[in-house]
Amino acid sequence: MRNALRAEARRLLSRRLTVVALLVLFGMVALFQLEVNSQITPPSAAEVAQTQAEYDQYQRDWEANHETWEAECLDSGGAPDECAVPPPEPADWGLGPTSFREVVSGAVSFAVYLTGLVLFVALASFIGAEATTGSLANWLTFIPDRRVVLTSKLAVAAVFAVLVGVAATGLTVAASSVLALVHRQPLTGLEQLVAMAGRGVVVVAVLGVLGFCVGMLTGSTGASIGVLLGGLFLTYVRLILSVTARWAEHLAPWSPEVNLTAIVHAGTTYPVSAGPGTDPDSATVAERSLSLAHGLGYWAVLLVAVIVVTWLVFRRRDVS
Repeated sequence: MRNALRAEARRLLSRRLTVVALLVLFGMVALFQLEVNSQITPPSAAEVAQTQAEYDQYQRDWEANHETWEAECLDSGGAPDECAVPPPEPADWGLGPTSFREVVSGAVSFAVYLTGLVLFVALASFIGAEATTGSLANWLTFIPDRRVVLTSKLAVAAVFAVLVGVAATGLTVAASSVLALVHRQPLTGLEQLVAMAGRGVVVVAVLGVLGFCVGMLTGSTGASIGVLLGGLFLTYVRLILSVTARWAEHLAPWSPEVNLTAIVHAGTTYPVSAGPGTDPDSATVAERSLSLAHGLGYWAVLLVAVIVVTWLVFRRRDVS
């Protein structure tokens, strides 16, 4: 087994697609730091003066007219909570400091999902190319035990996904922290961001292993990419249906992407319509919570099921 693990690691790291995927991934993660830098950089004195003038003007308009605005909204049939016009807040106008936690949370999410998608394709290609070219059949002549072959490949894929996930999320948090210190911004919520990055590594590993299994089941890199695009399309369809049909709102707790979000953010919420009627547009909207435990349990069960199916198919498949 040890020799098989070393051989699989060398095969994965020697593939040109793996190297190109890593270069593209870390290049895009580094480029996203330009956006982090622009959000963390304090505004210039001229920008502050212009924004302050606009804020003062709107505040005067709000004090003079907000009751009229609310009354007109109510007369047109709007609900009281929808028609309420809150007073302007300096932070909403960019006059307050930008939260380091808020900015870097978006950067970590970007790094997690980008890394997961890149590894899905790279690891699907890792096994899909072997099945397509016939090298998998050749490999079985050296190691006839298919349990050893699949276990070694799957273990290398999982460890590789974890290491790349740690590197991508760690680079994001570290680089963002350096930029914040350069601009003398406080590192608010750094511990929570580190924990978020750690949970993100779990998501990266899940997507990487899922890509490997899909590549093994389809036996083709192109088909694996097709499965990924199909999953993204179904996600889009579900989101559209959740706006137009009340029954579709209740699919959210069993949707893969919502449970991934619950893992990354240690829980999430999703909207559901409340009250009578079947049209979501005419109903009040309430939020329901989805816990971190639910997200972890959902993906643990799903991933185990996919791995078992992958083993059953590989055990009986003719790879010659």
